Amino acid sequence: MPLDISLEFSIAVLLRTLKDHKQRNNLNHEFESLMENVELDYGAITIDNAALKGEGYRFSEGILVQMCQFKDSPVEVIQTDIVHKEAIKHIGQEILKTRTSIEQALRSANKQLKISSADIDKAKDLLSVEGSEHDVAESRLIKYYDFIGAEIIHSEDHVDLPLLMKRYFDTEAPFETGKDKKHEFPDAIALLSIEGWAKKNNINVIAVSEDNGWKRYAENSKRITLVSSISEALEKFQPHNKVTAVIEKLREDSLLDKGNHVLDDIKQAIKVSVLRSDFWVKAISDLRFTFDTGYATYISHEFDSDKEGLVKIRVIRIDDASIVLRVGATVIAEAECDFEFSDRNSKDNVYYGMGDNIYRTTETYHTDILLTLSGDFSQGLNDVSVTNIEVLEDLATVSFGEIEPAWREEQNYF
Repeated sequence: MPLDISLEFSIAVLLRTLKDHKQRNNLNHEFESLMENVELDYGAITIDNAALKGEGYRFSEGILVQMCQFKDSPVEVIQTDIVHKEAIKHIGQEILKTRTSIEQALRSANKQLKISSADIDKAKDLLSVEGSEHDVAESRLIKYYDFIGAEIIHSEDHVDLPLLMKRYFDTEAPFETGKDKKHEFPDAIALLSIEGWAKKNNINVIAVSEDNGWKRYAENSKRITLVSSISEALEKFQPHNKVTAVIEKLREDSLLDKGNHVLDDIKQAIKVSVLRSDFWVKAISDLRFTFDTGYATYISHEFDSDKEGLVKIRVIRIDDASIVLRVGATVIAEAECDFEFSDRNSKDNVYYGMGDNIYRTTETYHTDILLTLSGDFSQGLNDVSVTNIEVLEDLATVSFGEIEPAWREEQNYF
């Protein structure tokens, strides 16, 4: 039977008040035993490379950190060697881009800013990481796997080759009709690896992917259930009665209703996130233009809500002393950017300054927010505090539309 939430919270209260270390250790053991007896619909989770990339390969923050709840738990985290190699390739490409950008910036600093070669060399040492792109990427992944307790499963141990070829020639999922069908082999091998591992271990698996081929395959799989986001996957592993009870309690005590101090904390976190945004500028002009780094300020935000008008809440993690929630919000911000314009003289092929202008616009974007609540949940929310708020997305792109120098605007008045 799933562990009743009131029992778990009661245990948490006792753990915090017991002074005798022996009693504490015994009670911890009883709590862990109870958790091991919780019935799980799924015994494993796996994440495809696109989902990892969607989180920016941010292994030390955001939603990917929450995967650590599975380490030393009954739930197994598996990663196919195919997806592992794809992730290494993509992370390596990002590392190469960063190294190239640093190299170009340092060359420009030496040439344009006249920074000495000795200082440039010092900067290179500070900004360099030893090892090839492949080795650095693999090291990051292995470190993350250790952090969350993940196991790499090898395709040669679990893939039925005749079945793989049958699916290819019969155009069965994840293969699709078309000339690019052969490019779907990696997905097919990954899925058959997961299926084979699941059958061998008699475990149902949650797979995180938005790929259509994965979706079509999972529709006919008895072992693999597909979800589109890591947040949705994490929620499935929280015992259902606990999730329901937590959400009901949060709504009863109006955690996210007007007048609650938590709203002010969230608002402040979003404001900081907007201010630190390093957004990409999009604009159109008949003239050549450059711009300084723009900045943005918070205007407002609105939480995602359900059909009843209540804030949508996902329970990402529950343990004996804290709860991690995820809510979504649409944010409106005002962005400002200073543009400088120039035009080329066809006679001498030289660009001449044509003035400048400051443009402001509003931009709307969506972000997920992680809330970590800690305290004595058995007493309602009066003794519960928000110990961490993490805004997962900043303002990424701002479109200023058609732009021109200020003097052109003045000419319109004559």
